[in-house]
Amino acid sequence: MRVCLVSHRLGGFDGVSIEAAKWAAGFRALGHQVTRAAGHFVDREPGDVEVTGMWADRPGGDPPPVDHATIRRLCAEHDLLVLDNAGSLWSAPDASTAWERHALDTGTPVLLRHHDPAWQGTPLRVVHGDAVPLHHPAHLHVLINERTAGEFAARWPELRRTGALRVVHNRVHVDRLTGGDRDRTRTRLGVAPDEVLVLHPARAEGANKNIPGAVRIAAELRERLGRPVRYWLTDDAPAPAGPVAEALATAPAPLRGHVAEQADMYAAADLVLLPSTWEGWGLPVAEAAAARRLVVAGPYPVLDELRALGLHVPGPDAVGEVAALLRDPDSAAELLTANHRAVREHLDAAVLPAVLAELADLARHR
Repeated sequence: MRVCLVSHRLGGFDGVSIEAAKWAAGFRALGHQVTRAAGHFVDREPGDVEVTGMWADRPGGDPPPVDHATIRRLCAEHDLLVLDNAGSLWSAPDASTAWERHALDTGTPVLLRHHDPAWQGTPLRVVHGDAVPLHHPAHLHVLINERTAGEFAARWPELRRTGALRVVHNRVHVDRLTGGDRDRTRTRLGVAPDEVLVLHPARAEGANKNIPGAVRIAAELRERLGRPVRYWLTDDAPAPAGPVAEALATAPAPLRGHVAEQADMYAAADLVLLPSTWEGWGLPVAEAAAARRLVVAGPYPVLDELRALGLHVPGPDAVGEVAALLRDPDSAAELLTANHRAVREHLDAAVLPAVLAELADLARHR
């Protein structure tokens, strides 16, 4: 089967790019041919197709006119179209609706995964009408959490009535996140053995990531532990002026930048932070659990769905509890083992190919 996987941007360290890469690998594990199509690529793979109109030429600008001919050709040449957030965000609405129209014209089955519908955050464009998120009942719509599935069903009851909605949580490669090289990574980062490294995997420009809140947690932890603490923000892009830049200027021994291997990143850290006000899922929470690392997260609402799977995730007001666990690693072992077990049982990407095979079959028979 020929699968065309589409997103606004692919190949980066953002959550959608990471998730799209897992799906591409899952389809390839099933023996399918996968073509990546996007408005912008951070990396490059043979056969990638850049689609004009899905990505702005300058930050904050409008995308250029849509390349309808390329979209029409890709729909006609593939047996399944996977729109990974490309039918959800109001960043390139003309391109999103073009994918829907040309897929309907060519009869191409469509599987849409919705990470971030516009109403759940600050829209990148003024939202007019009822076009995006795409919601045609002929297509299969995959939601990454129950909350979003309920919102889709409330807005478009026909989707529930016709069986067009499925919930599939984002998954993590549990085995790949264990066994990272802690000592080598910390040495490369310049982190001393006695320093507590607090990891915040987030983008500097994302207001929902609550960088000021993360810095406050790191500072409070330093006071409670009486030990050197370093705040590590994985994005090294310049911080926007205002609260984020002001917070980073006061962060304890700040460290900026990414490492290539996720397992090394988590192995180097002593604590993971995700004090976001909003997340579609919150991959770092599951990743930290798989890597057997303590994690503080919230108050974003969907975190309750992760906790319902059996993960113990203290909130930002539980720094005292976390400090106690960091002082006594033996007492943390039971919690970390339970979190690891829950992620392996419910969120292991090892079963993703089977999940994708079922979704593809459902999409083709709508």
